[in-house]
Amino acid sequence: MIPVGKLKSNLQFNKNLGDLIEVMKLAATSQFNQFRLRQEPSLEFINLLDDLFGVLLGVGIGNDLLKPRDDLPSLLVLISSDEGFLGELNFLLANSLLNARRHNDIIACTGGQGANYLREIQVDFSLFDSPGEKLDTKVLASLRDYILGLYLKRKVGRVYIIYSKFISISAQQVETEAILPLPKDPQVERISIKDLLVEPNLQSVIEGWIKSWLDFRLYQIFWSSKLSELAARIMHLEGSVQELRKINSRLNMEYFKYLHGLSDKSIREITAARLINKEK
Repeated sequence: MIPVGKLKSNLQFNKNLGDLIEVMKLAATSQFNQFRLRQEPSLEFINLLDDLFGVLLGVGIGNDLLKPRDDLPSLLVLISSDEGFLGELNFLLANSLLNARRHNDIIACTGGQGANYLREIQVDFSLFDSPGEKLDTKVLASLRDYILGLYLKRKVGRVYIIYSKFISISAQQVETEAILPLPKDPQVERISIKDLLVEPNLQSVIEGWIKSWLDFRLYQIFWSSKLSELAARIMHLEGSVQELRKINSRLNMEYFKYLHGLSDKSIREITAARLINKEK
């Protein structure tokens, strides 16, 4: 049995810890709500890019972006969080990457949590800054240029992004999404335009198009990943609150039993003393 002094100390400690977790949960909820107000990536923009790609295919360029190169290694990009309190989410993301990796694949990572895990298991990788809650476009552009540099120079044949997709505040889904070569979308049709004027040249146009497309996809992925991270933190903290309540309930029961036993002992001693006095 736990000594009564230790019981009281544990109850007070758990109360203070519970108050702290509640504050953290409120802060995480506020952070989630504020981020959710940020403008969601517009699907209208990607539809316009698809139409333009159809035009480019119609004039005979862009086909290389659709062809897989299975003889080359792949690039796997892990998107993890900089902060903790996400339960097993970062662990699941890293494991998904390891399950998809082949021996010669190239690994890149954003977020300190994923980087720490990869260092622990001694996996070589390139680390990139996280774009943060502001989804810094300069940071995203740096990752985009790295991806394109490897792909266009034929150092990798495929590019995969491993991230946590936001489903709802209580559900997140680990995704391994292939972004290069381009997914063959049946909605993208080859559009033939006679006397099409292209400036300055076809190569510059296709490079500009793929940069714009990747900018959109990376923004879309990081937007979903950040929402998922914030939602996972809320649920993890809520789970901690519930677990702490169970522990406190058990400690309160033990403390009550101790006080009840102490009260019974006192009553018995008083009763015994009275009986002795009467006999005298």
